[in-house]
Amino acid sequence: MIEALDKLLTVSFKVLKAVLCAILIGMVAILMAHVIFRYVLNNSLSWSEELLKILLVWFGMLSVSVLAARREHVAIVIFKERVFKKAASTLTKVTQILTVVVCVVVVIVGIQYVLSAGFRPTPALRLPYGYAYAAVPVSFVFVTLYEFRNLLVELTGKGNPALIEKPEEDLTGGKTLELD
Repeated sequence: MIEALDKLLTVSFKVLKAVLCAILIGMVAILMAHVIFRYVLNNSLSWSEELLKILLVWFGMLSVSVLAARREHVAIVIFKERVFKKAASTLTKVTQILTVVVCVVVVIVGIQYVLSAGFRPTPALRLPYGYAYAAVPVSFVFVTLYEFRNLLVELTGKGNPALIEKPEEDLTGGKTLELD
């Protein structure tokens, strides 16, 4: 079961990365156009700042999903390192269950928030605010799926702990930074 889920979630991860790349490229292009129109042509774009804000929210929220797939979220591990191995395992499982529950709650509340925004238009683009607010439930659907998969791995002990392995090369040159 975990293998089939991993295949599905790996495909969704690739699509998510492609969407994030498209959003980032779009943001850079819009920002460049905004700067050129404002400072070179002395004719500001009325819509660019609003669209950049919406895209930034979408980019940030969808990026949370990437972190969930790679299990790279910020964590306080001092308790896990200081307790017995069995207690650490139990603590990890409880934490994972709570994470899935919180993600489901965020999806439900996010949907309610989108519905309450309705079709009220944004000032410049005249897009419904619901499109901007939809970033929360959409991204947390992915987070919920990835975290549910992580929970299954923790409970069964089968499968790779992280759905997507961290890239070999990162900003530290592949070395782990130790804080004293």
